[in-house]
Amino acid sequence: MTHNKQKWLLTAALLGLVSLNNAFAQNDPAYPEQLRIGYQKGNSLVVLKNRGTLEKTLSPRGVKVIWREFAFGPPLVEGINSGDIDIGFVGATPPVIAQAGAAPDVTYVGYSEPYQDNYAILVPKTSTAKSVVDLKGQRIAVAKGSAGQYLLIAALEQANLKLTDVDEAYLGYSEGRAAFERGDVQAWVVPDPRLADTELSSGARPLVTARTLPAQYSFYIAPRPFAKRYPETLAVVLRELVATETYAKGHIDEIAQLLSDDTKVPITVWQRALARQPWGVHFPLSEKVIAGQQQVADAFFRNQLIPKPVHVADAVVNLENAQ
Repeated sequence: MTHNKQKWLLTAALLGLVSLNNAFAQNDPAYPEQLRIGYQKGNSLVVLKNRGTLEKTLSPRGVKVIWREFAFGPPLVEGINSGDIDIGFVGATPPVIAQAGAAPDVTYVGYSEPYQDNYAILVPKTSTAKSVVDLKGQRIAVAKGSAGQYLLIAALEQANLKLTDVDEAYLGYSEGRAAFERGDVQAWVVPDPRLADTELSSGARPLVTARTLPAQYSFYIAPRPFAKRYPETLAVVLRELVATETYAKGHIDEIAQLLSDDTKVPITVWQRALARQPWGVHFPLSEKVIAGQQQVADAFFRNQLIPKPVHVADAVVNLENAQ
């Protein structure tokens, strides 16, 4: 056999191996052809998107990552339920509302650390309120169906008050801030970075933060069919988020600049918010986390904010056992 023929056969063999490997990656039944991620501005998914590490990890499996931005939680949850999005990140209440309504395919697959000082009931600098008890009969701005609404319920119950003891003003965050600054409401339930922004700009102070209340988590959610069929794909996303948050903790100024560019919120605001961010991404859901989320669901039903009781555990998918 001539040298040129040997060289040609070797090249053909190598090309065949490459083609075989590519075909394997593209047809691996444990991974989908594409992964559609729903995200909102200002959280760890934005950082993951910017770093590009997820794409590098999934590329050998032939998975194309598609990012879709949402303005707030409810449309993202609807995208999950309809199967238009494969994974997303939301607060505690949207999945509860989904489970109590017509969104049976929304499942919990992972969670973050509970809110601490990054979610609060805020009062103006000039307010004479010293505790939650002082809010009785007062008008409070809160986003309907938000994590803040549960925070308000929990804070009131801790002070032996009911939701009916205050005047809820259902306002989005922009409208809530405007009403708060005009004095149309006496308190505002708000998370970072808006919390940090308002503290820095007006001297407003937290009356109570989530740190002193029953634990409230945020969740990574996915459609049940996708979670059952591609648990390892979702696990890859969550593991990459763990690495992303580990990096972020050690590079606060860099991440603050990234999020400032993404949201147009001043970097000083993000520096304050990130300094008190409770980092951590975990899966599967522990019994403690499921019990905590059940408290949220029970509180919403007790206060007639959802039409029927829900059993949170029914919507939990353990990625380690999904296959």
